[in-house]
Amino acid sequence: MKKRSQNIQARRGAALIIAIVLLAVLGIVAGMTLPQIIRDRQESRMDLLRAQSRLLLDDALRSAETKREADPEFFGETLTLTPDQQPFAGTFQVTTLYENDAFVGIVEYYDKNGKRITLHAVK
Repeated sequence: MKKRSQNIQARRGAALIIAIVLLAVLGIVAGMTLPQIIRDRQESRMDLLRAQSRLLLDDALRSAETKREADPEFFGETLTLTPDQQPFAGTFQVTTLYENDAFVGIVEYYDKNGKRITLHAVK
């Protein structure tokens, strides 16, 4: 009876060691892939911000040209899009200026901490 009890305890000990080794391997793999996942997420977010800013800039320039045709005294404007007006947590600011017979546009993004990122500037 003692031999059987020792055999079960040896199996339990071996299973525990195998489980610990497997958890350590999984932890190492997760630790190695997590930084890459975080970088990929940040790059995807910046790509999405750039695409959104490009669309905003195109629309603002089109709108400014239309307003200039209707009113020759129109020389540009600054539009602000808050988080409740668009899908991002920060605020977009789109500025159009009439210079040298054409409009210039700048899109800036202010994240929720107030950090400014200039995403597009077109002449």
